[in-house]
Amino acid sequence: MTFTAIVMYPNNADIQFDDSYYIKTHMPLVERSWKKFGLISWRVTKFPNAMDGSRSQYLIMATLEWESEDSLKSALQDPGSAEVFGDIPNFTNAQPVTLAGSELQV
Repeated sequence: MTFTAIVMYPNNADIQFDDSYYIKTHMPLVERSWKKFGLISWRVTKFPNAMDGSRSQYLIMATLEWESEDSLKSALQDPGSAEVFGDIPNFTNAQPVTLAGSELQV
């Protein structure tokens, strides 16, 4: 069963976020760094507004699909992950909120 990691960036009033850098530079860095550990795929969603039209709580959400929880843990323990996390100030002034889990089965 796959394992999902979510990285969300709060949509604070003072947020600065370079969408182009994130998609063209940061996420390819994530893929290069973590694919060998079992990163299957990633996608990014932007939420400028909530469903009622108000400002959304989170602006950007990256969804990373992993082979397993252990593959995510291995990637995070790798010294190369420091480069991934160190790149955050290059595209935003916000600190991400992270979640990890697996799909509920019926």
